[in-house]
Amino acid sequence: MVKFGIIGAGGISAAFAKAAAVTEGVQIAAVAAQDMKRAQRFAAEHRIPHAFGNYAQILSDRAVDAVYIGNTTNFHYNCIKMCLAAGKHVLCEKAMVETEAKAQECFDLARGKGLFLMEAMWSRFLPKTQKVRDWVLGGRIGNVTGVQATIGGCFDKDPGNRFYSPALGGGAMYDLGVYPIELIPYFTGLDITAYSAKVIRAATGVDESISLTLDLEGTPAHAMISFNAALPGDCWIYGENGCIKIPHFHWGSEAVLYGPDMKETEHFSQPEENGMRFEIAEAVHCITEQYSTSDIATPEMTITACRIYDSVLGKKKD
Repeated sequence: MVKFGIIGAGGISAAFAKAAAVTEGVQIAAVAAQDMKRAQRFAAEHRIPHAFGNYAQILSDRAVDAVYIGNTTNFHYNCIKMCLAAGKHVLCEKAMVETEAKAQECFDLARGKGLFLMEAMWSRFLPKTQKVRDWVLGGRIGNVTGVQATIGGCFDKDPGNRFYSPALGGGAMYDLGVYPIELIPYFTGLDITAYSAKVIRAATGVDESISLTLDLEGTPAHAMISFNAALPGDCWIYGENGCIKIPHFHWGSEAVLYGPDMKETEHFSQPEENGMRFEIAEAVHCITEQYSTSDIATPEMTITACRIYDSVLGKKKD
């Protein structure tokens, strides 16, 4: 049994707690928030035995083996280092950190301490994601010739919210762009070898919309990412002998395989559920087997994404 503590008492942490409740081999032992009353409300709602009013307290709890970090992006880097220093395994919500240097430092620290660290790219573990990867790598559409994806919506423009606030690590790239960057290579089995982007910034200075082009070992891929556009959220993978449509590619439960005549040849579908349970199961497996990393959501996945953030957003390598 792996006992998790949760840092952060917001909506994504609630989704994690609900998924953990239906996942074998895991128990939520504690939750910490910067406000004690909020932590207590969260603990009561999710039947968690211990609540703490600061992040440091949860790390001194011997009942906690691992920590899920579910607060805003600006806190992730320091929280990861605190958890690892305290000897806790870490599953950190995406985007894990903002820069390549920070990502490399965190993975090096975890490896040096023999601790597990993974970015919570839950979408890589969904059954429909695995089905798409199997279709592509199994040659069902032939060689991949192109990819198109969209992700976004018309978001609340409150300058103080986590989407638009620079202080909270806001911006479309960290919140949404992480999905095409980390999923398209996994779908296709191709590495990102080059990239370019056009960025449109909001009045607060964060990136509001991004037109991102990826070079996948010579195969082109394009993603439209935005807080300011009603986008369908689909991904199409094109091949020499067919194509694949992935509705709501970062969270949905369907995928459709088409032949070269655009006739449907296979349709994968399953009931909607809390897909975070699949990443939790992977974390439990890795921690139990004493692995420091996952073979599915790898350090290279995260480091590559952070390298693109650095370049596209102009972040300093600190």
